[in-house]
Amino acid sequence: MAMDNTPRDRKSLSVTIGPDFGKVGGPATSGQDVQSQITRLTGAAEQYLRRGQSALAFDSLMEAFLLDPLNPLVVSCEKNVLPAWEAFRNKQSSTPVSSPPMNDEQRLARLKAEREAVRQEKERKVWEQASRSPAVPPQKPGTPPSKPGKRSL
Repeated sequence: MAMDNTPRDRKSLSVTIGPDFGKVGGPATSGQDVQSQITRLTGAAEQYLRRGQSALAFDSLMEAFLLDPLNPLVVSCEKNVLPAWEAFRNKQSSTPVSSPPMNDEQRLARLKAEREAVRQEKERKVWEQASRSPAVPPQKPGTPPSKPGKRSL
């Protein structure tokens, strides 16, 4: 009996997309609409940069970049925004987060917690060693067990 892998009834695959995706397969946005969005987004990026909000400027620039990465407005905006954003990121990563000074009670609580953690670690190691099966020294060949009634392993 020969098996035929071709389906007898060919049906097209259909997919339902919810409203979260907007209009899929609808009319494409016009070039004029894309250009106006790019102008609006790069303008916003420049405004954010003037206010010193380089993270928001970068986000706005990236939205414009996704629309048309080779657009002259996007390219010129990149030259201003990216160095400022990189400087912001480097400053943010190099600056350690300083916590407010601790009072005596907080220092004491922290010290107790550290000592408790060390104690628990030591206790865990002792418990692990006690839980292991005892090591039986290997017997020399030809010697009888040391005590009668006990089995050797």
